[in-house]
Amino acid sequence: MSESIDNLNGKEGSAGRRRRGKKAVLLTAVVLCVLVLLLSGAAVWGYMLSVSDRNLPRVYIDGIFVGGMTEAESAAALRDAHWGEDVPGTLSVTLPAGAGFSVDTIRSGAVITAEQAVAAAQRYGHTGDVFGNLFRYLANHLTAHDVVQGERTLDEAYLRSCIDEGLTRLRRNLAKSTFTADLPGGKLLVLKGAGGVELDTDALYDEVCAALRGGKDTLVFDKLKQEPAMPDFEKLYRDLSTEPADARFREDFSIEPEVVGCSFGVEQAAALWKQAAVGEQVVIPLTLRQPEVTAADLEKLLYRDVLGVQTTSYAWSSDSRINNINLAAGKLNGVILLPGDTFSYNETVGQRTAEAGFRYAKAYSDGEEVEALGGGICQVSSTLYCATMYAQLKTVSRTNHYFKVSYLDYGLDATVSWGQPDFKFRNSRDYPIMIQAYLNPDEQTLTVEIWGTDTDGSSIRLRHTSAEVFDEEYPEVVIGHSVYTYGDVYDINGNYIDTVFENSGTYFLHKEDIEWPEGHEDPFADSFMHDYLNPT
Repeated sequence: MSESIDNLNGKEGSAGRRRRGKKAVLLTAVVLCVLVLLLSGAAVWGYMLSVSDRNLPRVYIDGIFVGGMTEAESAAALRDAHWGEDVPGTLSVTLPAGAGFSVDTIRSGAVITAEQAVAAAQRYGHTGDVFGNLFRYLANHLTAHDVVQGERTLDEAYLRSCIDEGLTRLRRNLAKSTFTADLPGGKLLVLKGAGGVELDTDALYDEVCAALRGGKDTLVFDKLKQEPAMPDFEKLYRDLSTEPADARFREDFSIEPEVVGCSFGVEQAAALWKQAAVGEQVVIPLTLRQPEVTAADLEKLLYRDVLGVQTTSYAWSSDSRINNINLAAGKLNGVILLPGDTFSYNETVGQRTAEAGFRYAKAYSDGEEVEALGGGICQVSSTLYCATMYAQLKTVSRTNHYFKVSYLDYGLDATVSWGQPDFKFRNSRDYPIMIQAYLNPDEQTLTVEIWGTDTDGSSIRLRHTSAEVFDEEYPEVVIGHSVYTYGDVYDINGNYIDTVFENSGTYFLHKEDIEWPEGHEDPFADSFMHDYLNPT
């Protein structure tokens, strides 16, 4: 009996467990369904919030309420509140030595634009995370959110790059020489900190961040890790201090400039340097002592005086002859001779060739008038010779024409021909001389001037004596004139000093001007003088 009861109880317990299991499964299923419905509802709700064009309910932009607004409404709210109008766009940082840099407040992250602020307000609670958006929505009902505070994060990399730019300018400005002597201004300029100083860059970064957060637009920073070392003014004095020295001529008569004597007070310099700021030019007064002779004084001595001048006329000349005179004069113009230098006419003018621009013009050869290449250049050599005599220069080589020339008196001419004869003279003065040669087309004249330095004011007057030259076979027949040229020298006051011998020579008459006995032929028709001289 009892066994039957136990069996019965066992059967009932098994059925109970089965019933309880079914209930649990059913309850789980119900809970899961509820959860699915809740999650689905939350997902739908979160999605609706994500795609909404309105801000969450309690959103602010820098204290301005924009909750539940669209982007356009948020922007209007900012405009109505005049938000961002007084915010600086740039922070200007001034460093020592005139260096500095600028920071864009927007790029640095210290300031956001109205567009950025409106976008940040819309972005809050509207991301791709639907559940996160739902959570932010629910939390925003409890705690308001200001989007500007979350957006203002300073960009350290950008700020460091701005600081590096400023430090580069500082190093460049301080890389200048330590000192500059401004003698005309009478001052010594010493750049305090030249060679470089080291700023406290960490402190600079912190002050830049603080200025940005405080809305400042300027910042002056001059904190150094250590003060720059004072220059050795004692050594600088020894290096700079000089005695005055006059300008002087070198051997080639280039000018060695004068030296201005200068010095300064060492103690005064140190005191001024200590008072100056880093990067400032310390102005130290110089004591100057001027020399007696300057380069400008010497320059005024050179080529200041006309030592000798001669003008001749070529009015009767052909165009070809004028061309040759002009070419030769151009070769002379501007020629400079140092003391002791010898001038050669042939070397200076060069060989008279068609390639050089010379033309055929009238000249004398063998006592006859012919067309010769370069005809007319003897007028240039003769005018030059006369000018050198007035300049009291030493004649080295000179030959007179066979016949007297029409443009100068006896004894004032110098004939030339390629090879020989040549006209040469030496600069026998103490200063350089310069030849100026030019034509006056209006007056049809050639002028040669000798410019130099007249040290005594003396002058010379040229004169000549002459005697008739008679034929040996016919002593009564005049065939030319023997000429002696002298120079009478006078001092600056016109007092006679001396007479110098210049030259001598014989000028023959043209054969048509010689009065031979009747039936007599010219004995000089084949004279060697005709072959030697080619007067032009």
